[in-house]
Amino acid sequence: MDATYTVRIVEFSEAIPTLPFERYLFNEPLHLQTQVQPGDRVLTFFLLKAEQIQARLTVFMTPEKAISPRRATFGGIETNTDVPLSALQIFVQAVLSEVSTVPFLELRSFPDGLNPDLASHLHRLFTEAGFRVTTTELNQHLPVSSLPIEQHLHTSTLRRLRKSEREGFTFSEWVEPDWPQVHAFIAEARRRKNRPMTLSLEQLQQSIQQLPDIFRVFTVRQDTVLAALIVTVHINNRILYTLYPADDPAFLSSSPLILAYAGLYRLCQREGYELLDLGISTENGERNEGLIRFKNNLGAIESEKRTYTFFFPRK
Repeated sequence: MDATYTVRIVEFSEAIPTLPFERYLFNEPLHLQTQVQPGDRVLTFFLLKAEQIQARLTVFMTPEKAISPRRATFGGIETNTDVPLSALQIFVQAVLSEVSTVPFLELRSFPDGLNPDLASHLHRLFTEAGFRVTTTELNQHLPVSSLPIEQHLHTSTLRRLRKSEREGFTFSEWVEPDWPQVHAFIAEARRRKNRPMTLSLEQLQQSIQQLPDIFRVFTVRQDTVLAALIVTVHINNRILYTLYPADDPAFLSSSPLILAYAGLYRLCQREGYELLDLGISTENGERNEGLIRFKNNLGAIESEKRTYTFFFPRK
């Protein structure tokens, strides 16, 4: 490795104004604060060249394992493809050496579709370092361009969008949402589909308080009646993530979620987002064919989202 590269380890990094690579919300100190659990030791690793940060990784240490993220959709290494693999290999070895007191290190990386070149770069890095791919999820996203959403939609989905519009459903942002109502609406929709609620109301409200302007709620209503909603998360200026889509079964024949996604796509166009991340459509690698088809009919592109695990030799 070039002698100008060094590795620095700090306990729970402070905020850094600028970095020479794309940064994601889930690796920012403010979000890391929402992930930490009692008893965790939080380490942030920096790869430096002439004192300039070239890569970063935050790891949560527990007695059972070292993980990134602790509680978020993804974590892992942030860097760019200009950083040579030789430097990143030394970076990874420094991480492994520091956390080797636990049985394994688990890194849940970003979906390939968010940055395909970097994902390929990191996949080679992890493979050569001895990590195993322990889970592969299917992620789906909508690329945002100047094309209208109608040109992305499957014929049947476009027909259902037009039906909801004719029936008087409207899309809008819920500027000052009633979060208990939002949470209850989402929880009921997920219960109907046998999916657990990943955040309690208390946890969601705590995250909203700690991360102002990150969470937004968008609704579809018929007159004043709530038919569907989507909670979004601002990942960065390029990526908007759909955290919680939910609908009321009384309106399923009108497909209000299609109108919700169409409205979000148009909002992304207006606000300069390049990618609408629809999230994973698998559970521990098991495909949800209905959900995959629904998103593909919106015009979504599929990509892999991998969890890499390094197992330390038993002592």
